[in-house]
Amino acid sequence: MDYIDAHIHIADCKDWKDLPDVLVCSSTHSLDEFLFVEEKARQNPQRIVVSFGIHPQNPDVKLFPLLEKLAVERRIAAIGEVGFDLFTLDLAATWGKQEEVWQLQIDLAQKYELPLVIHCHKAMDKIFLYSKDLTKVPAVVFHAYPGSCQEAVNLMGRGINCFFSFGKELLRGRKNSIHCVKSLPIERLLAETDSPYQTLRNQGESRPDEIKDVYKEFALIRGVNYEELKEPLARNFHRIFSCSR
Repeated sequence: MDYIDAHIHIADCKDWKDLPDVLVCSSTHSLDEFLFVEEKARQNPQRIVVSFGIHPQNPDVKLFPLLEKLAVERRIAAIGEVGFDLFTLDLAATWGKQEEVWQLQIDLAQKYELPLVIHCHKAMDKIFLYSKDLTKVPAVVFHAYPGSCQEAVNLMGRGINCFFSFGKELLRGRKNSIHCVKSLPIERLLAETDSPYQTLRNQGESRPDEIKDVYKEFALIRGVNYEELKEPLARNFHRIFSCSR
């Protein structure tokens, strides 16, 4: 596979078309989304893996039995997106519910040895409170990693098997993200589109094929040919999600 998109939302992409040279992990957060993406994965078993999680923007504990069922039946490759989102006052008001579903999901990830895909917005300090719990999870993917390079180094130093994924924020020139891609070990990096959500200015929707633009920006930042990124980023993805190559 030429390209890896570590985080995408296939069910939300308009007129989704399979990309023959891209392997993706698609997050889902409802039964309808999951069934849609699971069927796509059946049709393309070498191109799509599926995660399911209770998103912090909708911390509905009633979704937990479904998540647990999918984990027990081994129908998901990861639990996610999960985490914390305190970006607005309304979201911050749900902190108690966010924490409740986070704890349930981190316990489930430990029990069934599943990776976690983390969404964190204005809440990196909360992640550090759970660093001991995260060391007991097989792998932790920070989708659209929002923290600093030093925080990433700190997380790795605490014994967490963590990976840091970046997408359109590189094309937007976000300094912290660029510094992370430039400085962190390649063995800890991933690329993503977060399609259809991560967009550039005046762009209505992010397209799945823009993963190639992300790879090119990665290469420019690291000072290598983008062809040189394909093998290490694919290796990282397979380490996390236990995909057969």
